[in-house]
Amino acid sequence: MGRNSLSKAIDAAGPEARHDECVKRILSHLPILARILKGCADEFKDVPVERIEKECIEKEPQISTVALDQDDLDADEAPGVGRRIKGLNTEDSSIKEGKIFYDIRFTAVAPGTKEPIPLIINIEAQNTSRDTRLLLRRSIYYVDRMVSAQKNTVFTGNDYRKIRKVYSIWILTDAPKKEANTITRYKISEERVVGSVSAPTDAYDVQTIVMLRLGPQDQTEPGSILRLLDVLISSELQPAEKKAILTKDFDVPMTTSLNEEVNEMCNLAEGIREKAEKRGEKRGEKRGEKRGEKRATLETRIEDVLNLMKSLKMSAEDALDALRVPLKSRNALLKSINERLAAE
Repeated sequence: MGRNSLSKAIDAAGPEARHDECVKRILSHLPILARILKGCADEFKDVPVERIEKECIEKEPQISTVALDQDDLDADEAPGVGRRIKGLNTEDSSIKEGKIFYDIRFTAVAPGTKEPIPLIINIEAQNTSRDTRLLLRRSIYYVDRMVSAQKNTVFTGNDYRKIRKVYSIWILTDAPKKEANTITRYKISEERVVGSVSAPTDAYDVQTIVMLRLGPQDQTEPGSILRLLDVLISSELQPAEKKAILTKDFDVPMTTSLNEEVNEMCNLAEGIREKAEKRGEKRGEKRGEKRGEKRATLETRIEDVLNLMKSLKMSAEDALDALRVPLKSRNALLKSINERLAAE
């Protein structure tokens, strides 16, 4: 999988953006996509991953190049491909006036009982949103756009029978503890309100949203898709550990490109972590300096009050008035002054 102009632009955008793009490239490798489909889509649950990889996934996955809105240009059609904003986080920005692009998008054909089932798949990888309602509404918009965009591409006129089923699969990292290591599906279902009329499931089952919330790998089932994704995206595991687990536990072939991208992702994650630690140390030093300044100021104020009390025979309250000490600070000062006087 070659590095295109988009990934070159990302190189100039900083380690966080390069890490995000690296995650997308890793997820888009066919052995990984095959396992995601098997773990998330009912149509593939009984299909061997080798068959999914070799026979079911059509064409090469598109990474951050397909515009969500049909009237927007795709990334490879737009002039000035390098024009990106906000560090190329494609969830909320793109090369064209802030329009949203899919992280990964590809087509697949699942074996069916009568005939193959054509599908359009979107995969999004991002940090967990604390606003569940916002995240779900966003994912609903994605699947709606994936359906409506099929007009004049998959079908023409009123031939809605040709609409392909769409999946939007969201891989959410850093999930709250109570939500970690969970998979949730949202889809259209039939409700018989009055009477018993029923339609074939495939007549309305055209949209599915899947939310995978990752968590600690030691709390997942061996061989599960949650475990695979946590190992794959983890910033804690070293490259050698990660590759060993992927090969031994999941039979993921470590091709040259996948091997290089795992190394790159781990290196970028380490750089980001070190950068964050340095920022934390600096903030800690600044906080310490400020606390030290506050302690020094408090000690000076106490000495000033004691000097006035001794030199001018003033009460503590009068001394505080003379020094114009704010009312909100007086209780703490009086306590410290009384403790000092008691110690003397």
